[in-house]
Amino acid sequence: MISFLMMAKNVEKFIGEAIKELQKETKVDWELIVIDDGSEDETFKVVEDLTKTDGRIILKRNPFKGKVDGTSYAFSLSTGDIVKCIDSDDILIADWFSFLPQMQNYDAHCHSALIVDENLHKIAKYNPNPRVITSSFEGVASNLLSFPKWSWSFKRSVAEKVFPLPSDLPFEDVWMAILIKKHAKNILVINDALYLYRQHGSQTFGGIVNFRTEVVQFRASRLLKLISVIESEDRVLSGSCLGLTSFDEEKVFQSYLSGSGYGIKKLISLDISVKRKLKAFMYIYMPKTTEQIITMKWWSDAFLKS
Repeated sequence: MISFLMMAKNVEKFIGEAIKELQKETKVDWELIVIDDGSEDETFKVVEDLTKTDGRIILKRNPFKGKVDGTSYAFSLSTGDIVKCIDSDDILIADWFSFLPQMQNYDAHCHSALIVDENLHKIAKYNPNPRVITSSFEGVASNLLSFPKWSWSFKRSVAEKVFPLPSDLPFEDVWMAILIKKHAKNILVINDALYLYRQHGSQTFGGIVNFRTEVVQFRASRLLKLISVIESEDRVLSGSCLGLTSFDEEKVFQSYLSGSGYGIKKLISLDISVKRKLKAFMYIYMPKTTEQIITMKWWSDAFLKS
C-alpha cells in the first residue's frame, strides 16, 4: 500500500487534475489522504465529488491550524508501507508507480521533476541536489541542505521518525531531508522527471526558481525560524556530532539575507565562508543570473548522472 499525503487550500483549479492522474493507476494499492486546510473556494467539493466514486480517496478537514500540523494529521490517518507527499496544485505522473519494484530495496527515494507554468508548459527540468545524497547527516543538517518534499518517498519505518512534524516548523522540506538522512540506510535516486511542479505567483515561496528580493528575505526569515526549531529538537541532535555552534555560520548567512541593510562592505565583513558570501552576492545583486545558473546546474547534475 502506498499512502499519498496532500494538503489542499484554495486549489479548485488544479486539485482535480492532480487526483485524476493518480487514478490512472489501478493495479497498485494506494490511498490518497487529502486534508482541506480551510479552503474558501470549491476545493473541498471537488475532492468530495471524487470520493463518491473512488474509495481510495480520503478527505478530511484540518482540525489543526496550518499545513504542518495538517500534514502530520494526514500521516496519522495513513496505513501505507511507503509514504509520499504531493502538492495539491502539482501532478505526480502515473509512471512513478513503475519504479515501485526498485523502491522496495531502499529506505527512501527521490526523483526529478519538470518545472512548469500554470498551464503545464515546461520551464526547466529539476534534479535533486546531489549533495543531499552524498553528504553526511551532519553536513545536510548544518547546511540546511534539502530538496522539495514532493521529490521524496520513504518507507514507513523512516516516516515514523519524520512524523509528527514539530508544530512550530515554518515549512517541511529541510526537516524531512534531515530526518531522512539520519534514518534511511540507503536512498534511491530516480533521474526520470516523474512530477510536474507548477510555478505560479501565489505559492508561499514564489516558486522554486525565484530570487526577487522580497522572496529571498522571506525565505531567509523562515530558515532562521527553522534553525531555532532544529536546535531544540532532540530527534535531530541526539546521537549525532551536531553541537551548539553547528548552525552559527548558517545563522549569520540567513540573518544577512533576511535584513534590508545590504552592502558589499557589510557582506565582506561577515564571519562566513567565501562560498556563502558569493551566494549572498548572487542572490541579492544578480537574481536573474542566479536563476539561470540554478537551471543550468539541474541540467549538469542530470548529465553527470546519465
